[in-house]
Amino acid sequence: MNSLFAIFSVLRISIVLLLGSLFVLFSCNLEKDKFKPEDYFTESQKKAIEIQLVLKTAKKPEGSLTGPEIEAYYREQAITIRWHYAHEKNGIYYFLISRPAPSLYEKRAAIGGSFTSPDNLHIKAFKEVFQTFKMKPEILLTKGAVLFEKMVNGQDLKSYYPNKNNNKEEWIEFPDDINYYDSVTQSWKMKLVTNPELN
Repeated sequence: MNSLFAIFSVLRISIVLLLGSLFVLFSCNLEKDKFKPEDYFTESQKKAIEIQLVLKTAKKPEGSLTGPEIEAYYREQAITIRWHYAHEKNGIYYFLISRPAPSLYEKRAAIGGSFTSPDNLHIKAFKEVFQTFKMKPEILLTKGAVLFEKMVNGQDLKSYYPNKNNNKEEWIEFPDDINYYDSVTQSWKMKLVTNPELN
């Protein structure tokens, strides 16, 4: 009798765990479907906007390059980015893209931000909201989805800044206490920090 009860208990726990896993998987799929770029842009529009996102976010090419060389550089950058999530709210498009990051193992860093696009082809009012630390792609997608939804909903992201989260996990790299995004120049800058000892 005890053996049957033990077997029944194990089976019940297994079923609960299985149902829980299926629920999480289903919820994740719902979130991915909820924020698909394809819901807002055709394939040609998506490609055009991706190029502009690269121009806005990629590191500037170094050295004296010709026009064709610069164009080739940015096109190469465009091949490596992934546009994971998009959402439109009150005329503002929110995005989350990722790009490869230097590492011994495959890692990527994500950029979350917003822009407007009256014609669904040209970007205006572009702004970066955050950049993540580099991390494994599967971890990046999970954490990126959390940050993206909070950004879309206008929630405060400061608890995910470096050294702000209690469990010390790496989430957002920029902004932090020193670096901020300048919407006018569309670039990251350092705050002017005065040394009290010099005053």
